[in-house]
Amino acid sequence: MIRKAALLTLLTALLASPAGMAGTAVAAPPPGRVAAAAPADPLSVSEITPEVVRVATSPITVAGTVSGTPGSFVRVAVRYSRGRPFASRAEMAAYLSEQGYGTTNWSTRIQATPLDQSGKLPFRFTVTPAELGMPRPGVYPFEIELTDAGTGQRLGVERTFLTYAPKGEQIPKVKLAVALPIVDRPHRADDATFMDDDLSASLTSGRLASLLQTAQDTGDGVTWFVDPALLDDVRVLSSGPRNVRGTRKDADPAAGQWLNGLRSALTDKTVLATPYADPDMAALVHHGLDKQAAASVQRGAALASELLGREIHGTTAWPANGKIDRDAVDELAMSGVTSVLLSGDALPPRATAQNTAQNTPQNGQPVPPPAQTTPDGAATLDTVADNPLTALLADPTLSEVLGGNMSAPGAAMLARQRFLAETAMIAFEQQTGPSGQTGQTGATGQGDTAKAATRTVIATPESHLWTPDPAFVSSLLQAASSAPWLRMTSLDSIKPGRAGVPRADLTYTERDRQAELSRSYLATVRKLERKADAVATVTEEHTDVFHTAILRLSSASWRGDGKRALSFAGQVQKAIDERIDDVSVLDTPRAVAGSNGQVPVSVANNLDKDIQIKIRVTSASKSRLAIDAPAGVYMTPTTRILAGRSQLVNVPVIVRNEGGDASIAVQLLTDGDEKYGSAVRVVVRATGYTGIALVIVGAAVVIMLAAVVMRVLRRRSRKVFPFDGSGDEEGPPGDRQGAVPAERTQSP
Repeated sequence: MIRKAALLTLLTALLASPAGMAGTAVAAPPPGRVAAAAPADPLSVSEITPEVVRVATSPITVAGTVSGTPGSFVRVAVRYSRGRPFASRAEMAAYLSEQGYGTTNWSTRIQATPLDQSGKLPFRFTVTPAELGMPRPGVYPFEIELTDAGTGQRLGVERTFLTYAPKGEQIPKVKLAVALPIVDRPHRADDATFMDDDLSASLTSGRLASLLQTAQDTGDGVTWFVDPALLDDVRVLSSGPRNVRGTRKDADPAAGQWLNGLRSALTDKTVLATPYADPDMAALVHHGLDKQAAASVQRGAALASELLGREIHGTTAWPANGKIDRDAVDELAMSGVTSVLLSGDALPPRATAQNTAQNTPQNGQPVPPPAQTTPDGAATLDTVADNPLTALLADPTLSEVLGGNMSAPGAAMLARQRFLAETAMIAFEQQTGPSGQTGQTGATGQGDTAKAATRTVIATPESHLWTPDPAFVSSLLQAASSAPWLRMTSLDSIKPGRAGVPRADLTYTERDRQAELSRSYLATVRKLERKADAVATVTEEHTDVFHTAILRLSSASWRGDGKRALSFAGQVQKAIDERIDDVSVLDTPRAVAGSNGQVPVSVANNLDKDIQIKIRVTSASKSRLAIDAPAGVYMTPTTRILAGRSQLVNVPVIVRNEGGDASIAVQLLTDGDEKYGSAVRVVVRATGYTGIALVIVGAAVVIMLAAVVMRVLRRRSRKVFPFDGSGDEEGPPGDRQGAVPAERTQSP
């Protein structure tokens, strides 16, 4: 902020006395008055035109407003390097940081002026390239210094660049690819539950609204990375009532408008899909979740195509922070990815033997190192797959400028100036040799500018969750499109050049590993993944009910947000357990009499789909009850249970010792023998036979047999005898009551 104060004060002085550009006019402050400290944001630069100087006689206009303490007396100085453009981007960086850059050809013009009684003063001044000493094309330093007019103490300094590219000069072309992400953290845990209502606010007036505006304002020279998980969340938000942590809310019409607006804004533009939910690829691979990493790539492209209504490819991956290691690269290659977007310092150039030889002393005099040049933005990465990957390498400096904070006054203006200057310097590198003279190719030291290979540079925001300033991004891209040395191109058109710069291996530091999702958190995700797989495979259609929910838990946006991530994981676990519980074993106590028998086990399917399941039964009280099956384990074959129905299975058991209460453990298994839920214990009341019981039973049997024998003997002893007149013979009841013997009917 102090630097801005210095720049603003100097420009104010220039506006107050344009004649002061020709010399020095230092005024002392009034007696007793001390220059006040600069305010927090004393300088607001509203105009630097033209942003690229094309004509030597055309004026450069700088305008803005100075703010400060009314009447404070300060001295401002414009400083520039006459006839001395930068030789490399390294010098530009050293100039901005005051670390090692210096020139003996500085020119300074000083002006002193007080602020008015309101504490504000608009300024405007003009100067030509000839007056600034710009004899040839290049990037020139330009700074404004603010000092106390009384003590000479520096209060601040603002450093920027002026790019001089006069018409008619042959400047090598640079291809510029800009990649912008439309990514957000997940808002749903399981598919039916939103964990917050933040998405609605972001779509209407927050970060996502700014992203839509940016997409609408930019042309077709930008490559957009779209996270299908975000589009899916927005679709669900717009399509009907939703559950927000137990509260039922109506559909959000603004979500539908945002989604339709995005479809329209991205029409005919280059769009690539991130893997679903923009996962932490490196962490997934490092912790054994390779299957999940591959699934996110496949799901991402398919869903993006569905939601945007045209074919969207997911063959370019953009890992978190632009960093990745060899293991993750191999997994991406095997998943169908053909290119990976990385930060430029993830695959740094390697010093060649030629450069080393050039820097050795000769005749006692050290040879100056060759001018450092910006390498091409594409390289080749060998993988375990059949085909190598293309590494697309974003320039760290350009990415920092593109994704920077533009909230401070004048920040957008100065960022644009630097972006143009950095890309111009990349172009000038191709025609400037080690001596700083034009006409040679710095990369090879031979050939003219016409023979110089066209290089590609890539700019991306450093964070996937960036909050853009639509006006800044739009103006920056317009300025880049009109720069004579830049040609906008799409990311998917970039291929490694034939004469690539030798590079070292991928850099992935311990700090990068520590930034990954933690081991303990991913252990929770792995556990939930196994349970979700069981839920899917138990149905006949293998319906992946929780597939996308598990992928959302792996989002790289959870880095540094562990508390929120665990709350999402908890909700997913709750939803999975509830669905598992819809297939249940009835734990009603059972009874079995005798030394062996069968225990009925009932499984109820309360899902809306048929299931295929196995039932495994073991004894939990082997001393009292054993399972009458090999190894004491009863296993059913895969059994189909219709939706809304139950299945009864009889399990053979053997009662041991005196019986009594025992229990069996019933475990449901998927067709692949994975556990489905937890084992259920069913109480079995078993009745065994002791020695006394056998005696009692034996005695009862003897008594019963004796009674039967006596009855048989009694029946056999019954006989029919002739009538002897005694009247006491036994005979059939009919004889006694009805029939009269034939002898009696014939008496005289």
